[in-house]
Amino acid sequence: MSEKGQTTINSKASPFGKPLDIHALLTAPPPPLHHVLPGLLAGTVGMLAGPGGVGKTMLELQIAVGLATGTPVCGGLFECADAAPVVMVAAEEDVNVLTHRLHAIVHALYAQRARFGLQIESKPFLVRLQNNLRLFAGTTAGLLLLDRDGRSTATLKALGDAAESAQLVIIDPLRQFHGGDENDSASMNRVVLALRQVARQSGAAVVFAHHANKAATFSGQGDVAGAARGSSALTDGVRWQLNLSKPTKEQAQQRGIAEDARGRYLLLDIPKANYSPPRGTVTLERLPGGVLAGCSPQGHGRGAHERAGKSEVQQLQLTGDEQ
Repeated sequence: MSEKGQTTINSKASPFGKPLDIHALLTAPPPPLHHVLPGLLAGTVGMLAGPGGVGKTMLELQIAVGLATGTPVCGGLFECADAAPVVMVAAEEDVNVLTHRLHAIVHALYAQRARFGLQIESKPFLVRLQNNLRLFAGTTAGLLLLDRDGRSTATLKALGDAAESAQLVIIDPLRQFHGGDENDSASMNRVVLALRQVARQSGAAVVFAHHANKAATFSGQGDVAGAARGSSALTDGVRWQLNLSKPTKEQAQQRGIAEDARGRYLLLDIPKANYSPPRGTVTLERLPGGVLAGCSPQGHGRGAHERAGKSEVQQLQLTGDEQ
């Protein structure tokens, strides 16, 4: 306490002890911003939101495979110029399910190389995948990063250690990683801050999967930032948000998708990207095994799936790539 009875402030301990040097900032070239994905900067937190069963985990796996191997995601949805380490924790999937999903992804990539923009041969592709993809299946031990009272756990530190040198960390779904109330803003803010800590200490972008709310799921509002379930602190706290949704009947008609084929298609939106310009809605098609691929308005009707299946066989015969 000071002589006047006021508490003295230790400037060294204060987060406001040393402001930025504006002169230094403006007299030197700004450092480059590293986008792990378009609009998703390294060291920041993002969210992938969508209803249950829509294909979030498959999309995350395809993103992870693309970044780990330096190959296009979903046929050009995201371009990954250089192979980079990726950590993915699929808390609700066991190793057998993940194995089937990986087989489906790799088979689709090499069965339809032109559609997916794949140029690398299978052997170096698998070497990159082995070296760069750190994939973790669910565990019965639990994976809480924060307990019910919002206190950090040893698992939070373990995630930070696993994220060392990674470019991207994906955790799926968020509900399995905290013990708080999704509707409580203070609780969800603590979750975002914990993930931001992992992002800043590791330098990786951290993306969590989260469920969409009922309005977004049933009313065709999958393209808005408020589509995420629970407190708005989640959407407010992230710097980037990707939404995956099923097209309504009207949305399908606008895109030339036949009603009997509507279940094969998904809509992808990025309603929040603080560091990049907005982009339009992307239509994705589910291929055999649940693999997602970008598509044009052509070929949305009956028979597109069958044509894809035929091209797979022809492509495999022509390339002779190993299975």
